[in-house]
Amino acid sequence: MPPETTLEYLNKNGYTEGDITRRFHKLLHSLQNYKIVKKIVRTTTIDTEALKNAIIDYYVDTVRIKEFHNISYTRTEKIYGYMAYWLLKRKPIKTINNFEGSIFINERFVAAYLISNMFAEKSLSYGKINNKAALDEYSELLIYNLKYRQVTQQSLELMIKAFYAGYDIKC
Repeated sequence: MPPETTLEYLNKNGYTEGDITRRFHKLLHSLQNYKIVKKIVRTTTIDTEALKNAIIDYYVDTVRIKEFHNISYTRTEKIYGYMAYWLLKRKPIKTINNFEGSIFINERFVAAYLISNMFAEKSLSYGKINNKAALDEYSELLIYNLKYRQVTQQSLELMIKAFYAGYDIKC
């Protein structure tokens, strides 16, 4: 019997091609919106194969987490942390023409992805933030760490959990 493929492994463990496709389209939409907002539509492209591989890697990690911890569901911070990790590793945004900041465009996207999702989880919006300077400082520190520090799925998960804790303590 031939070894099972990654997709067979995921399917056997509860994830379908539909799950992968839905996440792919959601992230593709996020990437396209990011390109529009940052005005880099003509200078970048999205490597859909890299994006697909990031999503598959994420789901494989999720299966392993569930098996190891004998759990049915993963916490929000794991979902975002692990997905962000694989987006960071696979780098789905490719530069066509260099521009200021192009070398770290994927790190900037991942920071935006994380902050956007953390805000959504707490029903926050940038307009409702009292201390925008603190948020900007946090964002820059996050980008710096994504660019220059060793980042793991677990360190991203911890960062997200700390953000949530800080929000919950302050409220």
